[in-house]
Amino acid sequence: MRFDVPGCNGNRICRTPTIDRLASQGVNFTNAYTTCCLCSPARASMLTGLFAFKHGMGTNCDLYHSLAAELPHPEMLLHHRLAASGYRCGFAGKWHVGTEKGPVDYGFEGMNLPGYGDIVHYKGFQQYLEKAGLTYGPARNPIFGNPNDKTLLAGIWDGPTESTPASYVADYTIDLLKRFAAEGRPFFMDCQFWGPHPPYLPSHEFAGLHDREAIKPWTTFNDDLEGKPAAVRRFRSGFYRSLPKDWAGWREIVGLYYDYTAMVDQQIGRILRQLDELGLTDNTIVVFTSDHGDMAGSRGLFDKGFMYQEAFRIPLIVRWPARCRTARTNDALVYNMDVFPTILDALGQPDDRLDGKSLLAALDGRPLPNAREDIYLEFHGIRYLYSQRALVTTDGYKYIFNAGDFDEFYDLSKDPGELNNAIDAPEYREIVARLRERIKAAALRSRDPIADNIAKMFGDWEKLSGQHEAAAMIEGKK
Repeated sequence: MRFDVPGCNGNRICRTPTIDRLASQGVNFTNAYTTCCLCSPARASMLTGLFAFKHGMGTNCDLYHSLAAELPHPEMLLHHRLAASGYRCGFAGKWHVGTEKGPVDYGFEGMNLPGYGDIVHYKGFQQYLEKAGLTYGPARNPIFGNPNDKTLLAGIWDGPTESTPASYVADYTIDLLKRFAAEGRPFFMDCQFWGPHPPYLPSHEFAGLHDREAIKPWTTFNDDLEGKPAAVRRFRSGFYRSLPKDWAGWREIVGLYYDYTAMVDQQIGRILRQLDELGLTDNTIVVFTSDHGDMAGSRGLFDKGFMYQEAFRIPLIVRWPARCRTARTNDALVYNMDVFPTILDALGQPDDRLDGKSLLAALDGRPLPNAREDIYLEFHGIRYLYSQRALVTTDGYKYIFNAGDFDEFYDLSKDPGELNNAIDAPEYREIVARLRERIKAAALRSRDPIADNIAKMFGDWEKLSGQHEAAAMIEGKK
């Protein structure tokens, strides 16, 4: 889910009453970013509080290529600390942090689908449908991204809402909550909906919920990609061959995206109502966020894998009534990998060795200690290996380092859509130079393995990381 989809973040079309209500009861972080705009690395970062180049799962674990099929160091998973403190740790929904092992293999209780999660063939889902007398058929009115009906982008789920994976995940979560509450022990529950990740498949009760005529083009829809790297231009023309050419075609896809989001929002509402019924709302921390954003037609692109705001900027809301009874917005630069450090801090177990930082102070209305002056973003490729990094600053500047092409610079205060690459603009020469120094410093500070490459591409030939470098002169034998 991208940042600008929920109503609480300014969307006047998409209906997200549950998410909006959460924002009205807690802290809405309006400058939240994913560490990496891809499922597996982002999810592993949320579960470890570390950058992907540290936890080792830099790409998806199971598609096109993978840097790691399983999490190399599962002891990094932070829920182990909760379990050691007496917490029941439950999991329901999408895992995607390993192809052979699922959350139960790492000590969670609950659903265990390795990889992306083939819900259609999952025995638990089949039993759920059979018990409830539910069925569904092939997607109706499908929209495909490639010729010969390949790559499903969107359509209508041919069955009632109760037969969707979203409803199943909510039911499963509610059952675990009831079980944990009955035992009276503290718990951590991780509920991961597959949606609204594409393909967008709302049930017929939600399909058409949003007036298509009211859905106007994204401000970046007509980006001609001038000044963008060749990889972006080639992807738009080659990877999906049947994408709409005009807004009339994209509008229906975005409409289904909104419909799908509204359906997921309803399921989140069911879970929160269950907390109310169990009397657990006041002293339960609820966090809503996503692993990455979605282009959804912005720039004529689909899915994720790009360094732009649509893919990296995400919603992040934290509610804890016992600690925060006043709705707040916070514009500090934060990550989705800050969630677990926040939970650990709430338990009195802060850990400053993590890349993620606690957001707990924001719930008290206090400034975040050691607030970030800039946020460092990583990407290692999705369809092929490709190193990119970006830096976004508190004063609204963004620098994108493209290892295999020219770099990009955007002044987000004047060009929030990142339409005009101002990397060579004379008026920004000094700012660009400063940002290059800052992105070098961020790479070094985070112990990024490409820190030396970044430095040398900027003309810095000093040994920043301390790695071995061939000497300029070799002393001969006397």
